[in-house]
Amino acid sequence: MAPRPARRSARGVRKNYNEASSIVLDDDEEPIQVPDYDRDIDGDFGSGSNGAPDFDGDGHGADDDPSSDGDEVDEDGNPRTTIASKSQQKGKRNAGAGMIQSRKGFHDIPHYPLETRIVTRVYAGPLRRYARYSALRDSMYGPEIPRIRVIWALETKWSAFPVLPPKAGASEVRGIMPSPWVPQGFEKNQTLAASKWYEGYHLHCPVEELQVCHHVAAHQGESLVPNANGELVTLLGPWDRQREFILPRRGSLEIAENGSPFTEDDIVTDGEEARSRGWMIDVGGIPLAIAWAPFFLRNNRQVLAVATIPFSDQDSSLVVEENSGNHNATSEIQGSVQFWEFAAEEDSSKEGMATPAKRPSRLLGAKCFSWGRPKRMQFCPVPMDESASPSTNGILAVLCSDGRVRVIDCKAIHEDQVPVYACMEAPMVTFGQDNDYNVEVTCLTWANTNRLALGHSDGSITLWSVYPKTLLQRHGAHTTYVIDICSAYPSNPYLVASVPVGGCATLTDMSHPSSEFTYFPVPAISFQPNLLCWNESMQGFMALYPSSTPNTTIAFLHHRFFAQARSICTGPNTLTCVSVGTTHPFILVGCADGSVFACNALQKLFKQKGEPLRKLKIFEHEYRPVVATRSSQGNSIRGAVRILQGYLPEVNDDPRTEKRKEMDRKKRLEREKKSKYTASGKKKGRPKKNAGLEPEQPEEEHDLEGELQEKLASRVVIHEPLTRVTAVAWNPNTNFSCWAACAMASGIIKVMDLGVEDFRA
Repeated sequence: MAPRPARRSARGVRKNYNEASSIVLDDDEEPIQVPDYDRDIDGDFGSGSNGAPDFDGDGHGADDDPSSDGDEVDEDGNPRTTIASKSQQKGKRNAGAGMIQSRKGFHDIPHYPLETRIVTRVYAGPLRRYARYSALRDSMYGPEIPRIRVIWALETKWSAFPVLPPKAGASEVRGIMPSPWVPQGFEKNQTLAASKWYEGYHLHCPVEELQVCHHVAAHQGESLVPNANGELVTLLGPWDRQREFILPRRGSLEIAENGSPFTEDDIVTDGEEARSRGWMIDVGGIPLAIAWAPFFLRNNRQVLAVATIPFSDQDSSLVVEENSGNHNATSEIQGSVQFWEFAAEEDSSKEGMATPAKRPSRLLGAKCFSWGRPKRMQFCPVPMDESASPSTNGILAVLCSDGRVRVIDCKAIHEDQVPVYACMEAPMVTFGQDNDYNVEVTCLTWANTNRLALGHSDGSITLWSVYPKTLLQRHGAHTTYVIDICSAYPSNPYLVASVPVGGCATLTDMSHPSSEFTYFPVPAISFQPNLLCWNESMQGFMALYPSSTPNTTIAFLHHRFFAQARSICTGPNTLTCVSVGTTHPFILVGCADGSVFACNALQKLFKQKGEPLRKLKIFEHEYRPVVATRSSQGNSIRGAVRILQGYLPEVNDDPRTEKRKEMDRKKRLEREKKSKYTASGKKKGRPKKNAGLEPEQPEEEHDLEGELQEKLASRVVIHEPLTRVTAVAWNPNTNFSCWAACAMASGIIKVMDLGVEDFRA
């Protein structure tokens, strides 16, 4: 038998598109052929002889806890075979599953398993858990060659930016870009259609069904929005020389590059004035939701909507008072949404990416209503044409505590009227299940200008027409409370993902809900909202990893392979929110310990063996309540806040995976020392303790192990409730897509320009 030729290792080497030999170019666009794994092994991944790996692609089994990529190899670099896998090969266990997975093409529809020992709630499709790089790319985005070229171009475009997006326009090589998955001119056509629909609503809607509101005086309006009792003491600046600043209620501070408030006297070393990197505002309450208003042509100002509730709603010290009967229930029916304006430097956004202006942000006004506290909020993603509809900032859907969704027309505010407080008497339209007993709306998402998908407390999801108001569909996707729902707008607007409190995350095609329906096969329990969003660049959903045990990992679920998740980013504490850029694949993750992380999700998905990946802690927020005191100006103080920034990038991996790799490394070193001890001619057997060891090595290993143990222990640490990050949001507008807003429970919202400027195109 002729010896088998040696396989060239592809570890750490990024392939070019031309090297992908598995792609077949043909006039009939034949599906991509899969090589026989018994004869050859793809250089991007390896498996056992029976085609089943010991671990899945993220270092864990389908029903185990999520973990990042970590392939175990031996000293020669070959995949390690465990005792369990050997016994499985010997007895040929679960042979039916292997027969299901062994097919000629990636995209053939598998037969329903007839073997009774196979659990049908396990994914046995064409995408392998251990598939990496080219095989993963071809399977997820193929077999159409144009789609493979698009995702390959996107991965190459941002491969040099592991943590933050480049601050470059769409015309530059590595700049941000609109969605490549929609036809050219799609955004403009949607904008024109939205403006036409908006005009038709005002022309044909009966007068009694139009939105009704009236303005009130400023002093009356201030009493209708959450107003914290006291100011905040903030510690800002570089970590080794922070200074104390007072942030007034509904006040604003311009933040410089080093994290301290910007002043006109700030001069950098080259003699130019320092540039503003964002703002920090105090909204006077707990911001539960934030949303950027979409604009099509506006290039100088941005509007951020903030849904806030009073601190007393989540104050545990008031529970006794509420149970005693002294609680005022009528105050909880009052709600409001604030609107803040942030300006860019003049002419900075006309030819490239916008730069924050060196002037304070301002409160434009608030929408006040008596429908209950605002819980969720989302702007319609389709902007209005400013030339045709200059009087509106967008259409806003708000979920209130009474279990209904109201759609509000956010009228533009003139310069001489700021701030404007409007009391809403009637919205554009109200959605809810009035005919069902005790069924409330729990979450919402826009499918397009005139379509709104809702999740309900009975586990159903519905699709509505905004005008004329019509219930189009109702589908029983779950059996418990729906905690999150998200549409795949713009490329797949009728694909709706939903996550229940208890059960399986599902993906429903609302155009064919009875047949086009899938789910992640692992039941999970989730009580945290704001952990589901659509990644347009990667054509999938970012969500908390669906697992039967608590975890702190964000996973990627491709819309064509929703039943298989890939780990993207692991946080140090309980995750509270996630956001993905509209024009780039970078994600922001907020945690309960006040930290916000960023990473390149596309680079993580197509990771190669030996390729180092990084994530960056943008800042860390910490809140401490104080005893009733007053500032030097005589104003009351409600608490102190410290914000730290300037962290170095760290390894984007799960600490459990790192610890496993460290244990494997120690075992390998121990075997090497034992072999050297035996080869030296001495007596065979176990070497003496500390024999032949350098004195520095044990100390270094102990420090690394202790550091990993601290990371694992931080997951169960309980922090001050007002320290947590409640919401994060990338700006969806093209020239402002490097701007991000982060809301903290202390009442602070930090708006930052996170674009990377110094890079080589």
